Amino acid sequence: MDGELVYEIARYSPRGEEERLCERAQVLRRGETLWRRGADGLEVACPGGEVAALISADPSLGEVHPNEVTRVQANQEALRNLPLVLSAPGGGEAVDRSLWSDGMWEKHIEEAESAQERGVHRVLYVNGARWPVFSTSEGERFLPEDPDWWGTEPLLSPRWGELRFTETDSRTSGTDRTAIGLVTPGVVACITRFDESQPEDVELARRGDDAAAFVGWLLDGSLSTNFSVGEELLAQLFVEASTGGHNGEAVPGSRLVEVDQENPIFGCYDSSEWTLQLELEPPMVDAILDVLADRSPRIAEIVEAARNPESPAGLARKAWLEQWEQDREAA
Repeated sequence: MDGELVYEIARYSPRGEEERLCERAQVLRRGETLWRRGADGLEVACPGGEVAALISADPSLGEVHPNEVTRVQANQEALRNLPLVLSAPGGGEAVDRSLWSDGMWEKHIEEAESAQERGVHRVLYVNGARWPVFSTSEGERFLPEDPDWWGTEPLLSPRWGELRFTETDSRTSGTDRTAIGLVTPGVVACITRFDESQPEDVELARRGDDAAAFVGWLLDGSLSTNFSVGEELLAQLFVEASTGGHNGEAVPGSRLVEVDQENPIFGCYDSSEWTLQLELEPPMVDAILDVLADRSPRIAEIVEAARNPESPAGLARKAWLEQWEQDREAA
C-alpha cells in the first residue's frame, strides 16, 4: 500500500557529464504513521509523527555531503522546519574540483555566482531551488537564497519588515538595515547588515507568536541594540509605517521623538532617516500594536494615539506634529 510522499532526498555523483544517482531515501505518511523507504524499497515504520524530528535523527535523511549534488523534494509538512534539521557534516570542507566533471562543475559551481562568493562546500536543491549554506544562530544551515542579493542573503517570504537607517549629515554614513520574515512556513529569520560590514549571522527560530517575534526584532534586535536606539522612537516608527501612511518612506528621527539637547538619543535628528517597510496583514498589525502597548506606559500612549486620534494621547500627538512642522518650516 502506497502513501503520501512527504519527503525525498536523493544524492548524485558529479563525476560524469550527467548526474548519477548514488542514494535515495523517502518518507511517506500513511494515516498517523511515518514510514522510511530506502533505496532498496524496504520500508520501516518510524515512531512519532513529526517529520522534522525524523529527518534530524536520521543521517541518511538529513545530511548533505560534499562532492555530491543533493536534491530534496519536500511537501509543506516537511518544508516547514527543514532549515533547522538539514545538516552539513564536515563543516566548511570545500568541494574537491578533481571529483567533478567539467560540465557538472560549470553547471553547479561556476554558474552559481552567489555560491562562489561564500566558498562552496555543499550543493543542495530543495524543490528545485538552490539552498546555500549560511552562518546562523543555529550553526551552518541551508536556507533559500534571495536572488535580489546575489544569494548573499536568505530569501524572506513574506518579508514582514525591513528597517533601514542612515545619517544624512555624515560623510561616512551609509545604510544600516535589518529584516525579519519567513524562510519557510515554520522558521522565522532575522538578517542584519551594518554599513560596509559583513552580514551578521542569520538569527533563526521556530515560528511561534508572530507579533512577539516582530516586536522582539524591532526593539531588541541587532540594529537597535548595537546603536542603543530608544524603544519609543522605534515604536513610533512602526505606527508611522503601519497606520500613518509612511510605509517604506524615510522618516526623520526628529518626527519620531522629541530631541533632548542635553541627552539626545541615537537617531533623533532631522538628518537621521529611518525607513520601515512592512508587509503585514491587518490582523498582524493589530497584534503587534497590542504587544507594543504592553511594553511600557509611554509606548502604550503611542499606540493609543494611533488607534484613537481623538483621544487625549491622539490630540497631544497631533498638536506635537503641528508644532514640529512649523519648526521645520521656520528653520
